[in-house]
Amino acid sequence: MTQSDSVGAWDAGPFDNDDAAEFATELDEADPNQRILLIRDALQAALDAEDDEALDEAFPRAVASAAVLAATRVDTVADSGYAPKFLATDDQLDAPDDLFELAMVTLDQLADSNSEYAELFGEAGTLESLRSALTT
Repeated sequence: MTQSDSVGAWDAGPFDNDDAAEFATELDEADPNQRILLIRDALQAALDAEDDEALDEAFPRAVASAAVLAATRVDTVADSGYAPKFLATDDQLDAPDDLFELAMVTLDQLADSNSEYAELFGEAGTLESLRSALTT
């Protein structure tokens, strides 16, 4: 995978960019009860983005959020060294079904965008892999 400096990404995994790695740390440091709210806010921010700049800013956190949710269903999603550490512990994330639906809608919107992240993640199959894991 070629590094994409303009989006701060070093690979095409859901946590392999600066913003997603920072979000993973934020999730680790958050009270377990607040993680669902952080994930919901990140997904909703991507859906509410009114222009390309806002979408580019929200994109990495939204994809990382979808990956965290997918990791509750498929173990391999959280294999990145930049994924939230709590995913490797017994600290389960009890996500409501509507959050998985929100993640799916968000991933669809992101895939249809003109964002450089959409191109990076799309070429690597990241968005489709997450979509598949969310429906498992």
